[in-house]
Parts: sequence; structure tokens; C-alpha cells
Amino acid sequence: MKKKRENEKFEEGCAQEESQEKQSSEREASCEKNSMGNGEPQECGAEGNAVEERAERLDADLEALRKELAETKDRLLRLTAEFDNYRKRTLRERSELISQASGKTLEALLPVVDDFDRALASCEKCDTLPSMVEGLELIRKSLYGFLKKEGVEEIEAKGLSLDTDVHDAVAKTPAPEEKLKGKIVDVVRKGYKLRGVVLRHAQVVVGE
Repeated sequence: MKKKRENEKFEEGCAQEESQEKQSSEREASCEKNSMGNGEPQECGAEGNAVEERAERLDADLEALRKELAETKDRLLRLTAEFDNYRKRTLRERSELISQASGKTLEALLPVVDDFDRALASCEKCDTLPSMVEGLELIRKSLYGFLKKEGVEEIEAKGLSLDTDVHDAVAKTPAPEEKLKGKIVDVVRKGYKLRGVVLRHAQVVVGE
């Protein structure tokens, strides 16, 4: 009798365990079914949507930042180019002003050089103290050295064809030789260039 009760109790315990296992299996199956519905756990669906929305917002913010960065870089490049152009223009204008000012000063000095040339030419035709001639030559040499240092150079003329860009024909005269016809046979006043630009035209006499 006692053994029979023990068997019944054992069978009842087994039945309860089976029932619990069945219920547990049913719950797992139900959870798995819900999980496979939309590819996401049903209980985590709201949280997943929130994560996706946040990711989309972050992507949008990142794209906006990239666009803003590109625009900023473009503005910076434009400003840099404008400043570089402004700097170059300012330097060029400053150089032109200095060149114009120095050109006027040097041009005003040319008559003094002409006077020294004439004075030395006169000294050669008359009896003048050698020391005086030597002094005039030294001053003339210093003047020409200064002009050369400043970029002033004499315009070649005698024996060349007339070039109206650098020569002014002030007179015509019979050519002493056939080969000098149409050529410059004399220079009335020397001409000069300042760094390749005509500072003063040479006044010349042309043979005919």
C-alpha cells in the first residue's frame, strides 16, 4: 500500500514536471514567434525604432556639418585668393609710384649731365687747366655711375636707323657717306631709358 502511494506520488511529480516543461516550451515558442514576426523582438520594437531615428538624425547632422565645412573651406580659399591679389596689386602700385617719382627726379637730373658733357667738350677746344678737366671728368663719371645704378641707360643713336620709339628727328643733313643715308649722323641731345622705358627721347640729325 505504501509502495503504491509512493508510485502515485512519483507519477504525480513527473506529471507536474512535464506540465511545467510544456508550459515553458509554449512560452519559448510564443516568444520566438513574436521575435520572428518583423525581424525584431516585439518588446524591443519601440526601442529599435528610437535607435533608428537617432541614427538617421546623426547621419543628417553629419551631412550638414560636411556641407558647412565644404562651404567654409571654399570661402577661405576665396578670401585667401582675394587677399593675395590685393597684396600683389598694392605692391605693384607702390612700385609704380616709386618708379614714377624716381623717374621724374632722374629726368630732372639729365640737364645737369648735359651741361657736364658740354663743359668737357668746350674744355677740349680751349686751353684749360688739366686739373680742372680732370675734376669735371670725375664728377661726370660719378653722375653716370649714379644713373647706371638707378637703372638709367643711354639710348644708342649715331649710325643707326631712325627709330621713332626712341629717337626724335630734329633736322636733316646731307649724308657724308652713301651708307649713312637714312641713318642718324649726329646727336643733338642724348636720350635715356629707365629700366627699359624711355625716360627722354634722343634728339638726332638724319642723313639724306
